[in-house]
Amino acid sequence: MNKLKLLLGIVLLAFIGNIVVTNAQMPKPEPTAPKDFVFPNYKTVVLSNGIKVFLIKDAEQPTLSIRMVFSGGANLDGKKTGVAEITTSLMSKGAGKLDALAIAEQLDGIGAGVGVSAGQDMVVASGSSLVKHFDKMFDIFADIILRPKFPKDEFEKLIQQSISGVKMRKSNSDQIVSMLTSVATYGKDHPYAQIETEETYKALTTDDCKAYYKSVFMPNNVTISIIGDYNEKDIIKSLENKFKDWQKGQRTSMDIPEPKPMQPGVYMIPRPGSKQASIVISGLTVPRNHPDYLAVRLTGAVMGGGFGSKLFRSIREKYSFTYSPFASNSGNKFANRFMAGSEVKIDKTDSSLIVILDDLKSLYNDGLSEDELARTKKTVIGGYQMGFESSGFVASLIQNADFYGEDIETIKNYPRRVQAITTLDIAKVTEKYLKQNKLFIGVVTLPEQEEELKKYGNIYKYTLDLESEDEIAKATPVNYTANELLQKFETAMGGLDAINSVKTMKVESRVKLQAQGQILDGNAVQITEFPDKSYSFINTPAFQQASWINGVKAWVKQGPETTELTGEEFQQALEQVKDPLFELVMAPLEGFKYDLIGEKDGFVKLKVTDKKGEVETYLFDKSTFLVSKIQQTATTPQGPMDITITYSEYETIKGVKYPMRSEMSNPYYSLISESVIYFNDPVTPDTFQPKQ
Repeated sequence: MNKLKLLLGIVLLAFIGNIVVTNAQMPKPEPTAPKDFVFPNYKTVVLSNGIKVFLIKDAEQPTLSIRMVFSGGANLDGKKTGVAEITTSLMSKGAGKLDALAIAEQLDGIGAGVGVSAGQDMVVASGSSLVKHFDKMFDIFADIILRPKFPKDEFEKLIQQSISGVKMRKSNSDQIVSMLTSVATYGKDHPYAQIETEETYKALTTDDCKAYYKSVFMPNNVTISIIGDYNEKDIIKSLENKFKDWQKGQRTSMDIPEPKPMQPGVYMIPRPGSKQASIVISGLTVPRNHPDYLAVRLTGAVMGGGFGSKLFRSIREKYSFTYSPFASNSGNKFANRFMAGSEVKIDKTDSSLIVILDDLKSLYNDGLSEDELARTKKTVIGGYQMGFESSGFVASLIQNADFYGEDIETIKNYPRRVQAITTLDIAKVTEKYLKQNKLFIGVVTLPEQEEELKKYGNIYKYTLDLESEDEIAKATPVNYTANELLQKFETAMGGLDAINSVKTMKVESRVKLQAQGQILDGNAVQITEFPDKSYSFINTPAFQQASWINGVKAWVKQGPETTELTGEEFQQALEQVKDPLFELVMAPLEGFKYDLIGEKDGFVKLKVTDKKGEVETYLFDKSTFLVSKIQQTATTPQGPMDITITYSEYETIKGVKYPMRSEMSNPYYSLISESVIYFNDPVTPDTFQPKQ
């Protein structure tokens, strides 16, 4: 048996050897001659109502798609920041005779998809399906474009989802610092720098959406592309039938002002407890129609356009400060900015800034090598040509060229235009637009790194809400001290004797949990015996949770299992027994530090630092001196998390004024509680431990 295996092995080796020898003797095939890239054919027709239609034939695919491009986008938000986003999202939530559910069910049933979305300069609507289902998909698509219903309930859901997104972005330092540097680069009042907030979303109405819709969705403000396997005569007839009664409107003038950049320097968001720093270096460049635009775009690719780019080879490969650096130049119509940066190790913030700035400086000081530029061009042109695998890419190129007023020959010659850019061109635009004295350096990092960052320019500090600390510091001074403010609060609450008389507190609540636009109603109860005993229970359709603290032990129950908390978890649970409003009255006895910031927007702001150095900010109603809001940053395994507690609807109970409504919100969810409160009801010790 072994001899047979050995013989087979020898024969096999001999056979392989013959193949190797034979292959070695065979001549290698010569590569085929490169072919010139040919832009796909398309046809332009104009409907009877003046709509320009681009027909892009693709008989190899069994699908048929429609794409519409409207001028407008977020540029037309005006003082209604966020209205373009909400309006376009709402259009597919009810149209014609169908509500949101019926639209989704009918499209899912045929494997089709439709969507409307707002960019900065334009709104894009698209629909796609198998050829055999196109008519049904197109019926729904046309209703969405021509007959949206703007249902109130769906509007409210979208507003809540958007508000959740605002809260979530506080946990995304990359997003926050990008938005901050956008404001610095374009100027805070420029359309390209507008930032949606909870307040801007809450201010919107369905009437605002209807008004925005009327300003954008009209046949004299749109182009259409049809992509796929169509019969030209049939598709034109279908388009004519659907849009023949669509009335022209008065197009809104797109008066986009020139950017008014803020002062170059360091735009810093101090974030205690950060494990990593987020860096964005931003510089104002040129509009899309400027002769330097393509060279600046290519500079973005040189710096961070893939694994062969400068930042990947330096800050990632050489120094291992980060995994995913980036660089690019935006593609807006009226103004643009260059961005480069990354999320880096917290102790490498300064070093990373040095590397990024040095890489930029090297482009005009030392010059880019021909090999580096050739490698980047190959990547950029290759990506462009690979895009033609998708007919949708062809449609976007053609419609975008029309939208931006670019000659189609310019688009067709894109590879040649890229090839024509030289290392000198890169050096010129980099020196012209991206020298350090013209840059806005955005950093989210630890507060203690401020001193180290001063060498890069003046420091402008902002909060995670993107509010300038300089503006916040302009709060109007008040004619009393921090201790006197606390005395006023104590009096407003009912006085120290009344507060000290509260030995137990029972809170029965109707709760509303909001997370990612979803709303769960439930109920909760909390029983507290001060200073160190508590029982709480929350019940919603999605989950139940109970916890017990008896002063020496703590337990939590989720589902059928009860777990005892120990160590740090126990200490944290014990801290939760304390009532934040009562504690504020008691805090002077604990050696806390107070900084009275002043009065702004109807609130008196007080920063409180405990013995551990942890900071909370209290906002007092300037007329009642009751607490309206508490802001704090909690340390979690995922990093720092910002928490806000809002209080309202104060009522007097046994001499103590206490809020009947509260809302606790963080980046992930909000919990609203509407409560009935009982002071000094009798409780027994077994309340504060699980039943055996």
